[in-house]
Amino acid sequence: MKTINFLIFFLVLSSCNQYFGKKDPDYVPKNETIEIFSDRKNENFISDFEFSDIIFPKAVNSNLDIDNLQIEKVINVNNNSVVNFTNEKIIVSKDKTIYLIDKNNKSKIEYKLSLNRDEETISIFEFNKDIHILTNRSRVFIINDKSIYELADYNIFINTTPIVLDKNLILFSVFGDIYDLQLDDYSISKKNNFISKSGISIKSNIFKDKTSLYYLFNSRTLLTFDKNNFDYFNNYILEDLNILTSLDAFIELVDSPFSHNDHLYFLDRSGKIAVYNPISSDILWELDLNDTILSYLFSNDGYLILMTLNEILIISNNGNIISSYKHNKNSPIKIFNIKKNIYLISKEGISKLNLENRREDIFIENKFSNNLEIFFQDQIIYIKDDKSLFKLSE
Repeated sequence: MKTINFLIFFLVLSSCNQYFGKKDPDYVPKNETIEIFSDRKNENFISDFEFSDIIFPKAVNSNLDIDNLQIEKVINVNNNSVVNFTNEKIIVSKDKTIYLIDKNNKSKIEYKLSLNRDEETISIFEFNKDIHILTNRSRVFIINDKSIYELADYNIFINTTPIVLDKNLILFSVFGDIYDLQLDDYSISKKNNFISKSGISIKSNIFKDKTSLYYLFNSRTLLTFDKNNFDYFNNYILEDLNILTSLDAFIELVDSPFSHNDHLYFLDRSGKIAVYNPISSDILWELDLNDTILSYLFSNDGYLILMTLNEILIISNNGNIISSYKHNKNSPIKIFNIKKNIYLISKEGISKLNLENRREDIFIENKFSNNLEIFFQDQIIYIKDDKSLFKLSE
């Protein structure tokens, strides 16, 4: 019996990958995996490629031409600050103050808002040449002739950025109600309601295709509206995709899906990508990077440029990874482009990347924090993080 027990123990031990002995103090475990993404089957590297103008998440002026980036702080902000621009002004909210900053001479005008406790600015927009301020209590203020006053109070609690249209605001209450605010007469009406899934609150971009408008209430709740009359569609595009995909479920979208050649591009933060036609329910291609997607760019000729925790990847319009660049940044935040050049923003600064030669051409040291936003204004780029608004120019 002892012999049998010994043989069983020996067989179990020999088939187990665990180490049961005592490690020496200077023991260093060996990692035999050389290429972290060696199991990807969509790699088809090419040395000579060129992408055209970037159209998502924001269209970039093709005439933007900055060779030597200089970083200048414009104003201190906080993590809840909202920024918007007119032709001549930069409008910034901070706590209970609205700042109007002249782009040319940097002069600054301050306006004090009479806000309630826990009330904050959630959107700044322009209508009929007047600057409007919307708070998370759905109060509307207007700046006109160097004065600020309350225009309306709708007593609706909102916690996400509204959809700003030419003459309408689409508001979303914390309870899932959808309201249409008519800016011509500031009347408001309830349009519909939706069921919100538990997800991460993000600043969603608003994208359109031939018939619909797409908006993320949070990372798991995708809302769809009629492109022409902005009626809410109670459809299940994301749910349908999750039924059809061969990958794990898409549960934390990076942004609203954007449309290209009649297909919607879905990017999940976990590294999953699906190119899906919501009309035919066909999946053109899908890919799992097994790495967290932090930022993306998309060109009008179908190149998808992704920044993950470890790499910059260029993916063709048929789903092949045609180039990769290991950025080796401990805290990458976002990527943007100037013409054909890719820039990576990390918490330590901005890097200009040479994807062809796999090197960093330029590094500009600067401290950035989280919740970073990028704004393109003619030949100037503005970057807002949790602490400051910066200006990038020559």
